[in-house]
Amino acid sequence: MKGSMKAFYAEAEWAPKPEYAMSERERRDRRSYRADLAFKNVRAGLADRPIPAIGNDEVLIRIGACGICGSDLHTLDVDAAGYSSFASHVRFPVITGHEYSGEVVEIGKDVASLRVGDLVAVEQIGWCGACRPCRAGKFNQCENIEEAGLSCDGGFVEYGAVREKFCIVINSLADALGGTLPAFEAGALAEPTCVAYNGMVVNAGGVTPGSHVVVFGAGPIGLAAIALAKALGAAKIIAFSTNHLRNALAATMGADVVLNPTDLATNGTSAGQAVMKETGGLGADMIVEASGNLSNVYPEISRCLGVEARVVQLGIGPAASGFDLMPFVRRNAKIIGSMGHAGNNVFPSVLRMMAAGRLDMRRMVTARYPLSETAAGIAASGKRELGHGKILVSQHYRQIETSR
Repeated sequence: MKGSMKAFYAEAEWAPKPEYAMSERERRDRRSYRADLAFKNVRAGLADRPIPAIGNDEVLIRIGACGICGSDLHTLDVDAAGYSSFASHVRFPVITGHEYSGEVVEIGKDVASLRVGDLVAVEQIGWCGACRPCRAGKFNQCENIEEAGLSCDGGFVEYGAVREKFCIVINSLADALGGTLPAFEAGALAEPTCVAYNGMVVNAGGVTPGSHVVVFGAGPIGLAAIALAKALGAAKIIAFSTNHLRNALAATMGADVVLNPTDLATNGTSAGQAVMKETGGLGADMIVEASGNLSNVYPEISRCLGVEARVVQLGIGPAASGFDLMPFVRRNAKIIGSMGHAGNNVFPSVLRMMAAGRLDMRRMVTARYPLSETAAGIAASGKRELGHGKILVSQHYRQIETSR
């Protein structure tokens, strides 16, 4: 397919800071695993771009929906010196957006598992399959990783070229949800849900039915963790957030108890004490850290550990965290870092749960923006006072819709 298309396109100046020690790959490709140390004067907006030609192992999809993530906001935001605020992997220029789905409209000659007309969800992490981590099945730690919407083109666009192996068919979602647009939305929400699933189920071994689960942070990842804990049989789910609008979303997604740490402190108590009270002194069996506010959260985590508790670290924060490790020793507790969502049947598992009605992630959508208003949607996602859960962008939306 030839022609041009609308895309939310970001550019920046390559200006690595003198103290930044780059890898050979970063230097060669002008990419950075710390965008905040290498790219400045970021600018982005709707632009005309050529519809991509597909390779033999690729499909062309018409984008159905794409979710706005905090990383989209931080990638485009700049500090006082003009550098990107995102402390992770980016390669400019790039079409942003990495939580997306769409409909296959063209297939490469070697594509065997997809057909024109299939609806697909797209995995964000592009792994090579040849490096040492990939050969060990650790795709999220691929040494040659590409990340859609960050280091290669993503989903805030009309059309996208995607390799066959990163597409998961979601035709069953259209049947289950009663239409293609609901399926596109659910497909776009799979990516943040899979990040939580990868941490809680794959890396931490799953939620034991009847166990107590605590979630710090009620952004999209925290909300996904709450929904998964509910679907997996947690006895009591306790969520903490300082945003009252997101607290309401946490209850909607399945939290049994939702508390504001600021309010607790005003009343002379703490998050850790509240957990011990709510669990009858047993403490939490699994704790999901999804706030990124590590220096404030970890002292509370150390106060609410159950025996052999597992702490799943999903939040990404800029500050170091200093806390007492002895409670972890005494409780035989574990801290489990988790990054990404590739491999281990993660995407298909989450999508099957959605199709079966076990997960309804569309409940956390608080606004929908047309593709032409992507910039406004990203700006809205960063306004704490609006308390958004997930904002979706789609060329299928004709106007801005919000529940706030």
